[in-house]
Amino acid sequence: EAGIVERAVSFTKGCYIGQETVARLHYKGRPNRHLRGLRLSAAAAPGAPLLLGEKEVGRLGAAAVSPAFGPIGLAILRREAEPGAELSVGEDGVKAVVVDLPFG
Repeated sequence: EAGIVERAVSFTKGCYIGQETVARLHYKGRPNRHLRGLRLSAAAAPGAPLLLGEKEVGRLGAAAVSPAFGPIGLAILRREAEPGAELSVGEDGVKAVVVDLPFG
């Protein structure tokens, strides 16, 4: 989900905590959800639903105002919310664009 498997997980190492879960995701092909960054049009409250069209694809996990990027957030989103997708945040009319991490 965090997108670090390629650089942080060994599939040839011996036993380790979480090995079965990692192997299941590896052989299944892909996780259903991913950790993604969000560029927000305005400040938003954590916990707000994130909608792609009419479908809820996650909830805003954390939000802050970055000096470099303005309002940003983190969320674990369903895989159909690809980077570049525009989401609606809650009912306040705030928009979010899905981005890969790290922000840049």
